[in-house]
Amino acid sequence: MRIGIVGSACDPPHKRHIEMGERARKALRLDKILFIPTNIPPHKARPSAGAKDRLSMARLAAQDLPRWEISDMELRRRGKTYTKDTIRQLKKIYPNDELYWIVGSDAITSMPWAWKGGYDILDECQFVVAHRPGYSLHRVKKSVLKKILVLERTFKRDVSSTMIRSVIQLKKNPARFLDSRVLTYIKKKKLYETSA
Repeated sequence: MRIGIVGSACDPPHKRHIEMGERARKALRLDKILFIPTNIPPHKARPSAGAKDRLSMARLAAQDLPRWEISDMELRRRGKTYTKDTIRQLKKIYPNDELYWIVGSDAITSMPWAWKGGYDILDECQFVVAHRPGYSLHRVKKSVLKKILVLERTFKRDVSSTMIRSVIQLKKNPARFLDSRVLTYIKKKKLYETSA
């Protein structure tokens, strides 16, 4: 199988996560997408919402997508979550399959200082990159660009979980960025109403 992986804190998961995964799935004819909420990202602040809530929201966000599966493999590991460790674990689970790790261009530009192993992680599996506004790949070395697959279309507007949390704290409506079921869950649980 050809398996795509979308890793995210899912704090909260938003429409861009789904669009990015679906774009990669169609372009590369992937058999399925694994959506993996992280435990504690090493290069970001601890997630505002708890692991159970983030896992529940990830399931709601991908509920109607038949080729998507939600994995709690990183949430079951203690401490900080490193992509390198997850890839190696996935290789053991899927020894005969091809893995495609799907990220935004921000991940590639920050990889030398924010990711365990830096650009060496690109040798672990095939990385697929979606352009995010404000994170150009022009400054990335050609030797690095040769190792990645870049999805052609650029997203016109950047969307991030940080931005969505800010919108909620300002008591504005983030509906256009979230699946309606995720938004209902956030309101019910009163998530993100105050800054962490």
